[in-house]
Amino acid sequence: GLDVFIELSKRLDNEKYQIVLVGTDGTVDKQLPKNIISIHRTQNQTELAEIYTAADVFVNPTREEVLGLVNIEANACGTPVVVFDTGGAPECIDNKSGVVVNYNDVEGVIREVDRIRESIPFSKNDCINRAKQFDMNDKFKEYVELYKILNGK
Repeated sequence: GLDVFIELSKRLDNEKYQIVLVGTDGTVDKQLPKNIISIHRTQNQTELAEIYTAADVFVNPTREEVLGLVNIEANACGTPVVVFDTGGAPECIDNKSGVVVNYNDVEGVIREVDRIRESIPFSKNDCINRAKQFDMNDKFKEYVELYKILNGK
């Protein structure tokens, strides 16, 4: 989705928005316009959580993600998420924690980012509560129960 961020950097008002990408490298940096901040690595989980928490909205224009752990991480920090309707990304959020836009719909992303910034339709608590639905221990128990059912036990 790097191309989506580059397009967003051209079309979103630079007076209102700052795009920050985390997990980049020198190769990615060469492709980025000057108005995108590139952070190669965070020092620790606390720093990453601070970045998620500071954001008004987390945009994940992935086209192939299986689950979308970053979406859950953003929600866990109280930040709503905008994703494409592809892969497992839509399963991570609900109507209280983010928005799913049509696959490759950059206009839809822009519209939703603007709407979220202007009307603040998602509460931090709703986003955090959605992330709690993916607690590792709870999911592990669900998988064990499913395994038992599949094996007739």
